[in-house]
Amino acid sequence: MTMSKRGKMILATLLPAALNGCGGDGDLSPRPPEKTFGDHGLGPGQFVYPRALTVAPDGAVFAVDKYARIQRFKPDGTFEICWQMPEWLSGKPTGLGVDASGRLFVADTHYHRVMVFDRDGKELARFGSMGEEMGQFIFPTDVASDGDGNIYVAEYGGNDRITRFTPDFKPVASFGGQKTGEAELLRPQSIAFDAQWDLWVADACHHRICRFSREGRLLSRFGAMGTAPGQLQYPYGVAVRPDGTLLVCEFGNARLQHFDRNGKSLGCWGSPGREPGQLCAPWAVGIGGNGFVYVLDSGNNRVQMIKM
Repeated sequence: MTMSKRGKMILATLLPAALNGCGGDGDLSPRPPEKTFGDHGLGPGQFVYPRALTVAPDGAVFAVDKYARIQRFKPDGTFEICWQMPEWLSGKPTGLGVDASGRLFVADTHYHRVMVFDRDGKELARFGSMGEEMGQFIFPTDVASDGDGNIYVAEYGGNDRITRFTPDFKPVASFGGQKTGEAELLRPQSIAFDAQWDLWVADACHHRICRFSREGRLLSRFGAMGTAPGQLQYPYGVAVRPDGTLLVCEFGNARLQHFDRNGKSLGCWGSPGREPGQLCAPWAVGIGGNGFVYVLDSGNNRVQMIKM
């Protein structure tokens, strides 16, 4: 099945806005990171433009880069293991998620499917194919699971929706797609559940954050395009802190922003650049049980760790 006209238009217009940073009075006030790991290259612990990151329940950090290499790190950033996706010539993954049992879900974006691995890289399952029907994908972007083991997959490229699957990968519902009014999404790049099992969505090309129920009902939303605190430019990553507040990684503004659940900005961290504490095209953010926040500094081929 060919991509829709709307999908082609989206692909043609996904150019980031000018990079801008911001200050803030919250707990993300500008400061150097506690630690960084990774640099440019193809060796262990190195990256070539990493585009997804997730933190497992045991604290392990997974990242995937544009050479389709998935790497696992200890919570302190020490390299542990690397494996290659089975196919990669058509494109590389842009999303990672881990369920409660530690299985790694990979949004294999350009192959229009989701791959499931154990923590050591053994393939456990795969599901999805290219298309617009229920259970099919056009460029899946991220994967998350709820407290009952249901799996949620976000996608763009024309479908621009989130599909809920049963634990055994059967599609049961979708939401956020075209003609859904205020709930309509435009490149939902990242999804994350909170402790109440509400689903938070980085609605990247609408420059906003949306909150849905597990059943797909839009509960709230906030954000508008801009550079000021509280505004967003291409939010590519969202993560929920234990206290229920949000961390949003902005690809377009080269910063990490901290929000309360109502969308009030609590502070920003990062500014455009190459130095420690600066960011270039960040794609993702993850939260570890050790109190560290992991910011995927994609354009600088590294992960920066800050303490909150």
